[in-house]
Amino acid sequence: MNSKITLLALLTLITGTTTPALAERGDGNRADRQQQAEQREQRPANARQGIERHTPPRTDRQSTPRIEQRAPKRVEQQRQQRVEQRNPHRTGVQIEQHKRVILPPARHIETHRSIHIERPRSTPRAYHRVARSRYYQGIRIYRTYGHRYPGFGYYYSDHDAFRWLAFTALTLSIIDQLDEQQQRMHEQAWIRATSATVGDTYYWHDGFASGSVTVLQIGINHNGREYRELRQTITAHGRSETSYAKVWQKRNGTWAISESH
Repeated sequence: MNSKITLLALLTLITGTTTPALAERGDGNRADRQQQAEQREQRPANARQGIERHTPPRTDRQSTPRIEQRAPKRVEQQRQQRVEQRNPHRTGVQIEQHKRVILPPARHIETHRSIHIERPRSTPRAYHRVARSRYYQGIRIYRTYGHRYPGFGYYYSDHDAFRWLAFTALTLSIIDQLDEQQQRMHEQAWIRATSATVGDTYYWHDGFASGSVTVLQIGINHNGREYRELRQTITAHGRSETSYAKVWQKRNGTWAISESH
């Protein structure tokens, strides 16, 4: 009996102590859950308030410069797209390289033209004869054959014919059979040949005499200057003579003879 009483007492003690504790724990869990729910409801509001605090309101002054800065970039992109559409096989680097391409120097094409030298429209009435060998402004004028007169070709003074006076040394012995007008026509063919291209021939015909000057070759000499290889032919009274010469232009515009044969 005593043992039964003691067990019942213990059970009462145990049940009496545990039930309030469980009730308190249940109430505590409910309170925690309610507090967590309230915190969740407050978080979005606080987050919105924080965003509103840290993000200042945008004004028109701040937005317009950004638009102005982006506009040139957009225009440049549109231009590049147009270029790529026109030339789909070229990139931007290739286009820049294409702009820097250096074109090769122009080549002289043989034309094989024949240009006739007409008679001069007017000639001086009289002139004084000059020495066969003389100098004019450092240029030697040397006429071995033919008539002795100032100038060269259709230029009747040494001043006007300054650029071609060195060609007087290219005379042939057959020039002794020409009159002054024929001799000047042949010299004018020399003048015209200095501005012609490869294959061009300047010829003249007057009475019983005729002649021609042909451009055979155009190149660059050791001084880096352009030279011309010319051939001259004169025919008079059934007799003909031919010679070859290389001439080149100096920096001052005058022509010189490098070799002749």
